[in-house]
Amino acid sequence: MLTARDLRGICVLVPTPCKEGSDKWDATDSVDLEETARMTESLIQAGIGSLTACGTTGECAALLWEEKRAFIATIVQVNRKRVPVFAGATALGTKEVVRQMKGLKDLGADGAFVGLPLWQTPTLENSVQFYADLSEAVPDMAIMIYSNALFFKCSFPTVFWAEVAKNAPTVITTKVTYGIGTLLEDLRVAGHQINFMPGQNNIFPAYKMARTKITACWSTSAAMGPEPVVALMEAIQKDDEKRVDAIWEDMRSVPPFFPPGAVPQFAQYNAQAEKWRFNAAGFVKCGPSRAPYRDLPDNWKKHAELHGEGWAELRKKYMKG
Repeated sequence: MLTARDLRGICVLVPTPCKEGSDKWDATDSVDLEETARMTESLIQAGIGSLTACGTTGECAALLWEEKRAFIATIVQVNRKRVPVFAGATALGTKEVVRQMKGLKDLGADGAFVGLPLWQTPTLENSVQFYADLSEAVPDMAIMIYSNALFFKCSFPTVFWAEVAKNAPTVITTKVTYGIGTLLEDLRVAGHQINFMPGQNNIFPAYKMARTKITACWSTSAAMGPEPVVALMEAIQKDDEKRVDAIWEDMRSVPPFFPPGAVPQFAQYNAQAEKWRFNAAGFVKCGPSRAPYRDLPDNWKKHAELHGEGWAELRKKYMKG
């Protein structure tokens, strides 16, 4: 089974390509598997460290189980065990998560990507017990915790990580989406078991804070072409501060993804806006957004397009060969 030490470089949170005309509620075979295969191979060839599918960006809430299975199976077949693959298994209850984890493991996924159940606001006790139960139910499958404070109604305090490390031995990593204010303490109490992966937008301050304790980061931007983030993580792993600073400034020069003052609205337009910038960048043909998340205001589209086009231009500087 995977361990925290197996995760290095960038973990790409990939979109789920949608066939043209398959964005409506009655589509039962919406996944473009040919584009999925091309996307997977292109990302691996560009030097990614791991791949995570069927999160928010991957439109997990809009996929049928059969569609998810076909999508993950394609990724696994193309990957051929070259990088770790985590598959999204978030659901409303423990029994359904376990069912999905077992099914995804049978397809060849190396790990499960799981957020807290989305119905009740979780207590600390049932948050920890949830992951402990998953470790008991599927003891030979690694888990990445989707620690999004906004979506999962939990602040993921340091005591949570300490208890998870004691009680859920298959939890080996987390997509940190709750801020990095407690990162050093979280590493102190659970870093021996759990690889804390800051997001691309926080990787620079996280590096300045924790230096080489940071061995991996997650990125959705890498689905526009991973080369700049690959270069950034290579510099971080070498603790080459001057190069880290230079690459970070290059990434910051890309036009902003959001309209001015619109950051609080991102939770409403997350999946749609991500797909819009991915399509504009041209690295992956994502196709349309699936129901129910299909609305996106024109000002969001404009900024997402400019951002995607700017990222595509930046890629050229970091492409090898």
